[in-house]
Amino acid sequence: MSKEIIIKTNVGEVKGTLFSDVAIFKGIPYAKTNRFENPTSYIWDGVYDATDNEIDSYQFSSFYDNSLKKSTFYDDEFRFDGKEYHYADSPMTLNIVKPNDANNLPVLIFIHGGGFENGKVGEVPYGDTKEYAKRGIVFVSIGYRLNVFAMYRGENYGLKDQVAAIKWVYDNIEAFGGDKEKITICGQSAGAMSIQNLLYSDKLKGIVKGAIMMSGGGVIPSMMGPKPKEGSYEFWDKVRSDAGVTTDEELKNVDPKVLWDAWNKNIRSKGGYMYMQPAIDGEIVSDDPKKLVKENKHLDIPLMIGITSQDFVPILLYELAYNFAKRNHKYKRNDVYCYFFDRCPPGNKFKAFHAVDLWYLFGNMQKSWRPFDETDYKLCSLMCDYVANFVKTQNPNGDNLPSWPATSKKQKGMKLFDGVNDEKLIYPCKARRKVWKTLLFDKGPM
Repeated sequence: MSKEIIIKTNVGEVKGTLFSDVAIFKGIPYAKTNRFENPTSYIWDGVYDATDNEIDSYQFSSFYDNSLKKSTFYDDEFRFDGKEYHYADSPMTLNIVKPNDANNLPVLIFIHGGGFENGKVGEVPYGDTKEYAKRGIVFVSIGYRLNVFAMYRGENYGLKDQVAAIKWVYDNIEAFGGDKEKITICGQSAGAMSIQNLLYSDKLKGIVKGAIMMSGGGVIPSMMGPKPKEGSYEFWDKVRSDAGVTTDEELKNVDPKVLWDAWNKNIRSKGGYMYMQPAIDGEIVSDDPKKLVKENKHLDIPLMIGITSQDFVPILLYELAYNFAKRNHKYKRNDVYCYFFDRCPPGNKFKAFHAVDLWYLFGNMQKSWRPFDETDYKLCSLMCDYVANFVKTQNPNGDNLPSWPATSKKQKGMKLFDGVNDEKLIYPCKARRKVWKTLLFDKGPM
């Protein structure tokens, strides 16, 4: 049985759903905007209905049946629940799951992945997970603008949305029983890359105390990293032309499908992938990330970085994570706790594929079509315990858990999560053999 609950925030009252153990709020607006404009604060009158009203950014599934894509693997994996999704130019909403007795609890904010193209705030593994509420943590998942709506002319609107969401949580989470001075952010894939970019910004100083990056942590090489936004203008002018208009003001009023189609056409052209990543905009990312790190101008906080053994270009993600941890140790920065996920989930031919660790880090396994067994549930519980400790203390270690030392130039191991040897570490020689095998012979679904 459930009933309604109303919380009074600094921007208005919000209605959620109260269960026996937690209260869940879906689709709380943290900002509003017009197309190609910065997010601005949103204050509403009356009681905002956050019982089931998430709004996501326009993306492929906004305009086309997902079955038209070459691969629907990730739709089948994480978006199989049959729920109706809502899309808009202003998709700034977030979900909150809090224990009923929440009072001054630490906070975990999750930023979804999807290659900066796709993704939703309420996908099955994390959208309404209760795993962290069980562990005395207020959990938040945030949505943000994607694809052309996020990156037009290199303005990093998506990253600006994320900053606005995190600041909204800082300003309002006490109403939900959270402690604004104990906020940890977590992201997977593009969400992890987003956090990596936000580490180069001064926007979150004093707000975020730790960060977790799943399949995307480490200094991004120049071939993939942010480029100066001015260098993208020719590309974006072509997008605008293909959308059938000549000015930015006209483009603001173009039908979203027409705009998305024009962007999608150009992004698939030669070199188009370069404009699928955030840019050096002088605001969120002020300069070349590698330069900022060398000058010690990045956000230096404790980090947890993980990859999966069948990840997307796993050798690259492994080296990025490993080298980032070594550099942090060399320059006496905060600790980096690295993990290597190598559990093969039951259900199909793929092994530890990119994003499989979402099931284990957030739970909701009972909602999956996969026949998860006792080993999977035990591994999920173990990983959630480590994360909960990290959120509370910026260190994953705790009573009754196998030791997890930080990865460094001296301590080269990563925590191994495979459901069998979870008390062990995996060292570079064995890890590299695994990820090279994946790259050459055992590719995942991407």
